[in-house]
Parts: sequence; C-alpha cells; structure tokens
Amino acid sequence: MKYRITLAYDGADYFGWQRQLNQPTIQGVIEVALEKLEGAPVTTHAAGRTDAGVHAEGQVISFNLSREWESGELRRALNGNLPLEIRALDAARAAEDFHARFDAKSKTYRYQIWLAEVMNPFLIRYAWHYPYSLNVERLAEESKALSGAHDFTAFTVADCEAKTFIRTITEIGVEREGALLKLFFTGDGFLRYQVRTMVGALLESNRGRLKAGSISELIESRDRTLIGAPAPARGLTLIKVEY
Repeated sequence: MKYRITLAYDGADYFGWQRQLNQPTIQGVIEVALEKLEGAPVTTHAAGRTDAGVHAEGQVISFNLSREWESGELRRALNGNLPLEIRALDAARAAEDFHARFDAKSKTYRYQIWLAEVMNPFLIRYAWHYPYSLNVERLAEESKALSGAHDFTAFTVADCEAKTFIRTITEIGVEREGALLKLFFTGDGFLRYQVRTMVGALLESNRGRLKAGSISELIESRDRTLIGAPAPARGLTLIKVEY
C-alpha cells in the first residue's frame, strides 16, 4: 500500500536527505523508523533531495507498507520512532502510482539572510549572517532575470548528473522583516546547489563583484567559474511541494 507523508526537519546535523554509508542522513533515519513499523526494510522517495545542512518545512516522501494504517496512527507511530528534529506533519494513503519526486509539479525554497553587524544567535542554524551593505531593492530587481525557463548550467556543480540543465522558475519573492531578509524561489525543479548559487550570485552582483557583469550575462555564459561559492546551506529550507 502506498503512503505519502509531509516532513519537517532541522537538517543542520545531517548529511542531507539521501542515504549515505556511515553518515547520518534524513532518509536513513526515516527508513530505520519505518522498518520498525513494517518489520522489514522500507525504501522512501523524497520530492527534493536536500543537501547537507539544508532544512525542510514541507518535504514530501512516498513509500510502500504491507499493512493498512490509519493516517493519524501512522503519523503518531512514525514520530514516536524519530528524533525530535524530524517530524511527520501528516500521513495519508496515496494512489499506487504516486511518486513524491516524479509527480511534483513545483517546489518552493526559502533562503534567509541576517543583515546586521551582530548575528541573532537564535537564527544561527537557519540564516546566513551577512554583515555587509546590501541594496535590497536592487537585489529584488536583479532577481527578475532568473525568472522563466533558462539553462542554469552556471548555477550548479560541475559534476551534476541532470539530463537537462533547463529549469523554469515561476516566482521569486523578496521579503524583509527588520534585519531578516527572506528570498523565495518557486520552480518546476532545481539543480544541485542551484538555489544557493543563485543567492550567492545575487549578493556578489549587489556588491559589484560578479565577474559576468550581470545575472543575465551569467545565465548566458553557462560558466560556473564566474560565481563565487554558493550561499551556506543553513539558510536554505524546502518549504512547499505542489502536486
């Protein structure tokens, strides 16, 4: 029987979603908990394979179990076998052909930046401390160049194994609450490190340090070496998946 669950997790102490040998991962912990319920190994599939240190508020996973579970019972049983930094928010039966990754229509990520000389200690795990001058209005304007369908080769890793580097970003939001800047990216999918690299490029451009000259020129170049390091993982959260 196919099930789907929405997960929230603090990924700061994990090596990402995907199972790795001798490393703590979200998938590894989830599958150990599900094996206790199933009495046999369970393979899970996630909507987004979040990287090391990345968080989630609305990750969706799918998997099969041999017995029928009532939704609330499954959620409670799973949470009872998970560490407190990983929570199942809901659980439900799904169509037998449902796949959390391949059926996803869009994903929304949020990136948080703390714009003050002194970092807020309560956000140290969830935001990038950026104690430099930043023109938020200019950043919002420049971010528009990322919208639409583009070849995002310049915004991923050199060994990315994606079949195509074309992705469509349907919406970009910029919100500021005091010293906390929130950037939202919604698209049909994202390459590895894409969101963090886009954030890094926007901030480099804001400081006049983008070698390509502009975000549009960077996209056209398809050259990853024209950008500095991606923004730190701790500021990134997968907040929603639409089906």
